[in-house]
Amino acid sequence: MGQELTVLAIFGAIAVGLDVAAFYLLRAWPAGNRPRHEGVQSTARCTFLQVFDGGVSLHFEYQVRGVAYCGESSILSITGTAPGQDMAIVYDPARPSHPDAEACVAVNSTNLLAFLALAAVGIGLSCFTAVYLGVVVQ
Repeated sequence: MGQELTVLAIFGAIAVGLDVAAFYLLRAWPAGNRPRHEGVQSTARCTFLQVFDGGVSLHFEYQVRGVAYCGESSILSITGTAPGQDMAIVYDPARPSHPDAEACVAVNSTNLLAFLALAAVGIGLSCFTAVYLGVVVQ
């Protein structure tokens, strides 16, 4: 019985972790979805790359109606853009100071699919753990 409870605790912890990850993906999805549907495409000049453990963020400069702006992309896993090169961006016409790289906005639809997959696995594992725990305890 003690070994079964340990296994159930592990399954429960994994289920909670998957559900938390799904929650954060769901929160990120609407933020990236708006520029994709309502955004204006433009060109910016990459000024430098900021490298992280999980990817790279592009820093860039662009102009909207003669006003200069600086922006930073969401984190990408890989990029072919180098400092000094032009790159495609999407910005919100109501708030032109909130841009993102077009490649990041395109990736956003994947967040919804990842959310659905993680949520399904997490909920399924939670249900399995609850049912199995009910059987073991009785």
